[in-house]
Amino acid sequence: MTASTGRAEIMNSYMHQLFSAASFDRQDLVSVGGNRLFFRNCSFVESDLRLATLEGCSFIRCDFQGANLRGASLRYASFIGCSFQNADLRDSDMTGVRMTFSGSPNDPNRRASSLLGAKLQGANLTDAEVEAER
Repeated sequence: MTASTGRAEIMNSYMHQLFSAASFDRQDLVSVGGNRLFFRNCSFVESDLRLATLEGCSFIRCDFQGANLRGASLRYASFIGCSFQNADLRDSDMTGVRMTFSGSPNDPNRRASSLLGAKLQGANLTDAEVEAER
């Protein structure tokens, strides 16, 4: 998949679609929608995902560094080993979200999986689970 076709492919995806090692870096994905999609080792660095609807999706080792997810609906999504450094999650609906971060924050060899510098003001975290695994 090329980055230029990323938006169309997500918008027209069917349930259980898998995206592996896809790059959506710096893409305009405003209001994109998809339910129960799987993303593994994908990158959304500095992408514009404002108002996106990605409910029930699974993200494994994905990079959202600097991404704009303001107002996104991420209800019941799962994020395992993902990085949200400097991401904007303000006013997003993260009801029932599960986030698992692994490794020590001081380990320079691990992929940065954190919320370091993320903006969470106004985010709905009702029933969300955030845990760190060592």
